[in-house]
Amino acid sequence: MKDQLPQEVLQQIFFYLAGNQKTLHACSLTSRSWYSASIVYLYENPMITGNNFNAFVRAICPSVNAHIRRNGLAELVRRLDMSSLVHNGSKSLTARLLGRVKTRLEEFVAPQASFAVNCLAALSKCSNLRHLDLSFVCESISITDLLRSTSLLSKLESLHLPRSSAHDAARDLLICNWPATLRELHISGGIHDEPLMSLTTLPPSLSRLSIENCPHLSMVSIGSILRSKGSQLHHLEIVAPIPALTYDHKPLSGYMEHVPNLLYLKISLDFVSRSFLLSDNDKGEQYPLRQLDLDCFDPADCDTFTAYDVWAAIAYDSGFGRVRKVRVHRRLGWAATTEGKEQVKDLDDLLKALAREDGANAEIQEADAGVVLFGKR
Repeated sequence: MKDQLPQEVLQQIFFYLAGNQKTLHACSLTSRSWYSASIVYLYENPMITGNNFNAFVRAICPSVNAHIRRNGLAELVRRLDMSSLVHNGSKSLTARLLGRVKTRLEEFVAPQASFAVNCLAALSKCSNLRHLDLSFVCESISITDLLRSTSLLSKLESLHLPRSSAHDAARDLLICNWPATLRELHISGGIHDEPLMSLTTLPPSLSRLSIENCPHLSMVSIGSILRSKGSQLHHLEIVAPIPALTYDHKPLSGYMEHVPNLLYLKISLDFVSRSFLLSDNDKGEQYPLRQLDLDCFDPADCDTFTAYDVWAAIAYDSGFGRVRKVRVHRRLGWAATTEGKEQVKDLDDLLKALAREDGANAEIQEADAGVVLFGKR
């Protein structure tokens, strides 16, 4: 039977099926024209699991010899997410896959056990890579080696560092270059202060930084980063557990002056005291902060804010007067009592009223403003 629809129309139809792997696979088996139109969406963001990994490898890497039996499928892959794999494949196979899909690959999420330093050479050749997530990698990787490879990625915008890093000599870290286009950096896991000190060489393009669940970090490295690079940040997350910050007399309470241009802040109350809400700019101006997320790892270690404390900080023209959205973890117990619920409602009403006064062109509209409770107690 002759196909009635031209390729252009079929491609527009299959575009709306992107992400539906089963349906796209069924369409690719219907006819030659359907195969040609659907195969692009089937392979641009493949859903890889332990059950289909071997079949995916056979399709992308049919031979160890890179010059044999090229079928064009590798050039279609734009996002390669191997985070669901644990013991599937090997480090050499991951390097082979990266070597095959390097042409158009824009996003890569590395597997837990089958990514190591020997994959970095292949990774450095993925010239169109924009997002790199190594947060699942369990093997220790040298920050120096990692930066030597990622510095060659001229389009890289987002980087999640691996859980742990091997020891690097201070002289090696000083000569390392971060990707010049890097905008987001995410740090988590067992990284230590010494390799993190190289962050003082971060490029001026960086505007988003998150530090989360880092049991070995202290204010030695975190304070150095905020003092040297804080003024260029628009988005900052510092989330517990970071034991050294919890037991160090709430060391982040006075650090708002080092991050005066933030639009979004997520912070654990384990690290700040009530004086945090009294922060003022040197010039007496309000911070541009629009959204404040308050997290908590252990309420017993928190100098807990109430909804009224935040209401007062916003209403009485303090540095937080431009905040329009507040997200609060339920562990803080803001809505655990009748009085707490009333305070939450008052703060929600204030934020929505301020957003309404901001007008139609405001960054946070009235419908999105207010108080949001998240997480479980």
